[in-house]
Amino acid sequence: MQGDFDLIGVADRNFIGSYRKLVEHSPSGDFREFGSVTAFATRTPIGIFNGCIVPAPAGGDDVGAALDWIAGLDVPHRLWVHEELDDQVGAVALGRGMTQIAWLDPQMVLQPIPDLPPSGPGVTIREVSDRASTDEFRRLLVEGGLSTDDAARLFSDSFTADPDVRLVMAYLDDRPVGTSIAIRTGEVSGVYAVGTQPAARRRGVGTAATWAAVAAGRAWGCTAIVLQASEMGFPIYEAMGFRTVVRYRVYRPSA
Repeated sequence: MQGDFDLIGVADRNFIGSYRKLVEHSPSGDFREFGSVTAFATRTPIGIFNGCIVPAPAGGDDVGAALDWIAGLDVPHRLWVHEELDDQVGAVALGRGMTQIAWLDPQMVLQPIPDLPPSGPGVTIREVSDRASTDEFRRLLVEGGLSTDDAARLFSDSFTADPDVRLVMAYLDDRPVGTSIAIRTGEVSGVYAVGTQPAARRRGVGTAATWAAVAAGRAWGCTAIVLQASEMGFPIYEAMGFRTVVRYRVYRPSA
């Protein structure tokens, strides 16, 4: 940590801000606050794109109201809770029939931002900058499992043109195989949507795509980079210098 820079606070703000940005550019998106609980919905039928985030102590009534609101939209959703708040908030979630997910999502921070290493052999990076590259970016996401409609809804033309967003593609031997997104909130940038096609894994593509999103944050003049790690990505991000500042307990509807 440098000085009194609040790493947990900036990580939370970027995490919430990334969803605010998606909602801002989603045709039917909605964003609500219930006390210290943030609730959002892109209405995309994928759990991680609708939900509630509890980064600070919250009353049971506020948590319940947020969960009732998101459940009333009839979309898959998630509840993210700071680990130290789980005893209280988790009881509300379990009381509404939600299921606890085993993996504790680590919120990780890179600060200070180091010099960026070169990409691995055969790996090149290109920023999404026009219609053709935007279409190619969406096509990669569709090949990764998103529907064509969901890719267009989540990563709309207005989202890709937002000055606080950078979309990146990674190429292996001139073939597009990986993605990442940088989203800026103030002096902090977050890394999202890091993905690599299965046939191109273990070739340094995901690491290069992550560093490219870090580079976007550095070019913006950001002082820290944050991301939320999957179980698969966690050791890679640790090796890159990211460190965990807080963990989220995650819940999903049982049905």
